[in-house]
Amino acid sequence: MEKNEHQGEERKRGLLELHESEKPEKRGLSPKAKKEIKDWIVSFVVALAVVLLIRTFLFTIIRVDGPSMSDTLLDNDRLFVNVLDMRRNGPDRFDVVILRYPNRRENFVKRVIGLPGDTIEVNGGALTVNGVPYDEPYLTPERVETFSRAANNFTITLGEDEYFVMGDNRDNSNDSRRVGVITRDKFVGKVRRIIWPLSRWDTVEGSEVYNNP
Repeated sequence: MEKNEHQGEERKRGLLELHESEKPEKRGLSPKAKKEIKDWIVSFVVALAVVLLIRTFLFTIIRVDGPSMSDTLLDNDRLFVNVLDMRRNGPDRFDVVILRYPNRRENFVKRVIGLPGDTIEVNGGALTVNGVPYDEPYLTPERVETFSRAANNFTITLGEDEYFVMGDNRDNSNDSRRVGVITRDKFVGKVRRIIWPLSRWDTVEGSEVYNNP
């Protein structure tokens, strides 16, 4: 009886060892595969960091959304925006800029009209800055005519760190006339060129051309 029990236990142990030996061996990634994955992750993180640094400190590409800068910029134009120039020199009068409005996260594109300390007056569609009349050749005759007919007369004196911006499509632009003045920290970059579509490839002129009465 004891012999039978002993033999039975040996069979069970044998079966147990057999089942355990039949279990599939757990295999992890090879050292080479782990290294390749690690290298890929590091490369991705570095590339992402480079892109973020470029967009933050050098330049970025922005798509125009809406007609507020027509006819200078059209809906869906792609723009090359100089971020470094804005960070170093700040906005200047008549620059076309990318900016954010207070309490808004999205980007807007407008033209700088007034700088800190300026008195801006628009009367009958004509722009005067500090008592000096300025031509605005970037406005098409159609824009000037419709703007001059509308009740858009106003005068405003800007304080310290206050800028006044307007869209070139004056009758269809959400700008400083509605949202108020803009502070320096809200400016993202200066628009330098239309890069897409290729049929509209062109320099976007700003203060270097128009900042003369």
